[in-house]
Amino acid sequence: MKKAYFLICLLMVLATINIVLAEEAVTYFARCNLKVLKGSYITWVNWQASPAFIPVGTELKVTIRGSEATLVDSKKNITYTLDVGASGKEFLEKFVSKEKIDLKKFAENIRENIKQAVARIGMSKEEVYIAMGPPAKVSTGDTNKMTYEEIMKHDLWIYARRRLGKNIGVSFDPENGKVNRTEGIWR
Repeated sequence: MKKAYFLICLLMVLATINIVLAEEAVTYFARCNLKVLKGSYITWVNWQASPAFIPVGTELKVTIRGSEATLVDSKKNITYTLDVGASGKEFLEKFVSKEKIDLKKFAENIRENIKQAVARIGMSKEEVYIAMGPPAKVSTGDTNKMTYEEIMKHDLWIYARRRLGKNIGVSFDPENGKVNRTEGIWR
């Protein structure tokens, strides 16, 4: 009898833990072009050499657990794993947004740069972020534990092209927030 009672209690505790841990997927939109590695993996580093990416504005069902999230593109029926860089929704929001980004508000040449995932002189921080995603580093260090708002305060962004390749630097004019120099852009 005691064993049965213990077993029932244990099952109830495990069921409660599963209910608490099981978060419901929430609809978000890709805040920027998200680089996809090895078929379905996205990292906070946002490697620029990746040939595939999820386009800005893609609707995604997102479930977050700690510093990792699952993103499901329900239109294509593809599931991605995202290493957010740190735990919490404020860090997740470097990659996704509750509001869909309206690309129509940008000039045609900017929309083309965004589609090509490149930064060009004269683009704003928002435009570069949408095109290339969060940088791996800013002037003060790694961005893994930075929020979108913290990244936007910096005037030097460094993107990792690939592990052993030259990085991509994007410098912004502190007065107007527009790109005044790029280094390593290859398109």
